[in-house]
Amino acid sequence: MANARVRGSDIQLGQALKWDVYDNSGLLLLSRGYVINNDAQLDRLVRFGLYADADALARTRNEPVVEETRQPSVSATLNLARRKLDALIADVEGAVRQGRLVPALNDVAGQIDAACSQDANVALAMILLRQEGRYATRHMVNVATVVRLVARNMGLSAQQEGALVAAALTMNITMVDFQDELKSQNAPLTPTQRTKLERHPMEARDLLLRAGVTDPVWLSAVAQHHEHHDGSGYPGHLSGTALEVYGQLLALADIFCARITPAAYRPAVASNVALRGILMERGKSFDPAVAGVFIKTLGVFPPGMLVRLVNGEVGVVVKPGSGPQNPLVASYINAKGTPMNVVLRRDTSQEAYAIAETVDPKSFSAYVNMEAIWGLTASAVGPEARPTGGYPLSSSLAPTPGEDVTPSASLREAA
Repeated sequence: MANARVRGSDIQLGQALKWDVYDNSGLLLLSRGYVINNDAQLDRLVRFGLYADADALARTRNEPVVEETRQPSVSATLNLARRKLDALIADVEGAVRQGRLVPALNDVAGQIDAACSQDANVALAMILLRQEGRYATRHMVNVATVVRLVARNMGLSAQQEGALVAAALTMNITMVDFQDELKSQNAPLTPTQRTKLERHPMEARDLLLRAGVTDPVWLSAVAQHHEHHDGSGYPGHLSGTALEVYGQLLALADIFCARITPAAYRPAVASNVALRGILMERGKSFDPAVAGVFIKTLGVFPPGMLVRLVNGEVGVVVKPGSGPQNPLVASYINAKGTPMNVVLRRDTSQEAYAIAETVDPKSFSAYVNMEAIWGLTASAVGPEARPTGGYPLSSSLAPTPGEDVTPSASLREAA
């Protein structure tokens, strides 16, 4: 591939790049879709020396200047899902009485599905890099995102997948205020708090029944999302084959998302440490098969994780690479600890760019500009990804004729 130097006139501020951009040695600097938003940044880049495929540049220079339609943003879509769930939770009893709980949840679930379909890497990165807003509702959207991705890899039906996403959005629906309270509490739980905590799975299930929900996957996942494989969970102390795959998957996503978020009583852990803990607890807290597909879906280094490379650069995991230990990383802090003018893509399978360690986000104050790394699909503003009709949720959902909703042996094998 022959490259040619990019001119300042080739780049339009506020519009996505139409080609990948390289330095003079052929190293990828900016991916197609990246947006340059100001003159100072453009000037620095052009003086640095940018190159792109010569044929692609030639075609671009012959094109008339047109306003480009912006691609959907995963970040904007998930932020909207968080706000909609916030509004729904604020009057959940009213939503139950008026029969609008399930339609509203179907709307939010459809947005989560659309975001994951648009770019799964950005959807996962949102969990790690955007922890603003109310914890309790943000947590449920995060869990729903993880559940959607893992369920799709398990090959569940659209109905089962949708029911699990809905379960994630409602697993703590009766304890939102209490969950926010616990998040900021340093002291151990009081006996009253422990009782309240252990009641919430069945209270959430009862609320869903009052709302008319009859889907067995949805209801059992909510009821069992704190049960453990060895019987040490709650509220029923179920174990082994008494547990369903659905509740185990919801429990895994719940624990993973909780562990990577700081609380008053404990710091957050790196996502790969959280996954390692899940791996170690297989057979005790979690069904080994479900834990296996969970870890395979998220990867050893999930998108959004901050890492330090052996050359001293700090970057963020962009997406999986050539192997589980070798993701693609976008470096944006140099070895001296100062921000780079451009985000540099690093293939961590190369010895010079291998991952040395993970970085604690709390110890690192630099803001991660997701749009600079993933392009317009990670823009903080719309347009949102459009749901393709949502999941087949309804207030009287029953199994499709001929569909077995029990966790069969074949489903466990798929896990």
